[in-house]
Amino acid sequence: MSRRDLTKRSAGRLYNALPVWGQTVAVNAFGVRNLLRKSAWNRYLASIEFTERLPREEQVELVADRLRSILSHAVRTVPRYREYSRLLGDIEHSDSDIFAILAEFPIIERFEIVDDPEAFQSDEPGTDDIVKTITSGTTGSPFTTRMSIDTFTRTDALWWRRNVWSGYKQGDWIARLVGDPIVPISDSSPQKPWRVSWIDRRLYFSTFHLNRDTAMVYVDVLERHRPDFIMGYPSSLEILSSFCADEGRSLEWKPKAVWFSSEPMLDHQRAIVSRVFGAPIRGLYGCAERLISASQCDSEGYHLSLVDGFAEGQFGILPASEPALLTSLMNRVMPFVRYRLGDVLTFKPSATCPCGRTLPLIEPVITKLQDWLETPTGRRISPSAVSWNFQDLSGVRRSQVAQVDDGTIVVRIDADEEAVAAVADTIRERLERLFFGEMKIEIIRTQDIDMMESGKAKFVVRENR
Repeated sequence: MSRRDLTKRSAGRLYNALPVWGQTVAVNAFGVRNLLRKSAWNRYLASIEFTERLPREEQVELVADRLRSILSHAVRTVPRYREYSRLLGDIEHSDSDIFAILAEFPIIERFEIVDDPEAFQSDEPGTDDIVKTITSGTTGSPFTTRMSIDTFTRTDALWWRRNVWSGYKQGDWIARLVGDPIVPISDSSPQKPWRVSWIDRRLYFSTFHLNRDTAMVYVDVLERHRPDFIMGYPSSLEILSSFCADEGRSLEWKPKAVWFSSEPMLDHQRAIVSRVFGAPIRGLYGCAERLISASQCDSEGYHLSLVDGFAEGQFGILPASEPALLTSLMNRVMPFVRYRLGDVLTFKPSATCPCGRTLPLIEPVITKLQDWLETPTGRRISPSAVSWNFQDLSGVRRSQVAQVDDGTIVVRIDADEEAVAAVADTIRERLERLFFGEMKIEIIRTQDIDMMESGKAKFVVRENR
């Protein structure tokens, strides 16, 4: 485990040990960091604003130049790609068809990176300040991507762009229901299941403690603070909205917009969230590998960012693949070439958007079709909150969390017998804590995990409906 990981875990334990007032101080101290990060994000977005309205031929030229640079770098410095040094002359020739050259590289599967991550990491001397992102584990087989702090900041900025497009201004309040661990899970009945940061104007609600009673408390807090934006997982937003509808609770205030990410916003979820909050709903598509992202504009179009990655089928160049094949354009620490993401991207090459931006358009991406889980006392747990508990597990090919009856969770793990034995106690302890000790946790080793058409396994399912 890295020093950064140890520091993060130690900070988490220290935070959980603080009284509520101490946690509020800590959240506000973190708000100072957020303000600095937002300043960096806005500077980067200003530097790439010109890309939003480029003619298509100039977009292709921009991507081609970045692709040429990253392929040259990968062949020269990444062990997995050194065997393609025969292509180096063509890659670096300015008149060559770089997209045709890209097609000569092999398709990379997730398991290859899980099995040998060092083979995909550049050995070029560089900064020691490396950031690691871990996939949320919705396939049940998370892995780590390494990148520079600069790449991490820039990809964060690309995710922030959705918020700017929907009218965010400095000083606006944001309410968050996205799995922030701001209330210790060990406190099963907190008197105050939320925290406030006045520094960066954020309301943090604990999605782990979301039940009928806390939902009404959250609504009271929202009415009192009247935040400009609501941000949440679709499942968490649906749960809160459903409780409001069940209680006949109507809001006296409306946010400027509701933001969602990490899960698809399904039609029934959109209907109830829209009815309760009465505000535009804007999505964001991204992946933990930081390979590609798309922001939804006010005209509801999903625009690819253009600068972080290239998807085959984009611009109509190279056949589109299902699932999508992606190549890094930004991450030089761990550049992936023709990586099979698992999500299906549907391009709209001939479409124009009323917002005036020319960035490539895609259909909304169905990445996770999951079910929320419910404890016997009525707590509803978002699938994204469940998936975080599987991030750092090694040797697991796939897994699935299933609620088979009102009081039982079955965790199905596809892994070697030794790997299952190594992670079983950790999984059981984490899920027991997540479900407040209300659920019996059973762990079984099996290869019988159904796959969806996208190639992903449905990670969280309710089989007791």
